[in-house]
Amino acid sequence: MNIARYSLPLLLALVFQGSAMAHDGVFTAHIAADGRVLSQSPQWISQVQAQPQANYFTQYKLSLDKDQLRQAPGFCSVSPLDASSYDRQLHGAAKVIGKPLADKLTVQTQLVDTQGPSGDNSLEFQVLCVR
Repeated sequence: MNIARYSLPLLLALVFQGSAMAHDGVFTAHIAADGRVLSQSPQWISQVQAQPQANYFTQYKLSLDKDQLRQAPGFCSVSPLDASSYDRQLHGAAKVIGKPLADKLTVQTQLVDTQGPSGDNSLEFQVLCVR
């Protein structure tokens, strides 16, 4: 009798926990300096728009597939991968700007602490979002 009384609430809790975890996910993408999506898993980015600001930064606006995400990511992180020159490896920085939303994500890349004008700040990067 006691086992049946405690097992039903436990079983219901496990069912609800399993359905909540079914929507969790890890989303990754590799973006080229010009804004092309080189790879992604799963297919969660529909378009990338690169907006360079000479000698300052480049802003990438990632349009996300709402059907794939269903809700805003809980956390996103970005890492520069550009190894096209020593300066880009040493001074390249990337960060997520603002809160990730279900339909968009903004990433900014920049060459930090370079001597003189930095020129083109577009960098290849990898982004990871979890929900």
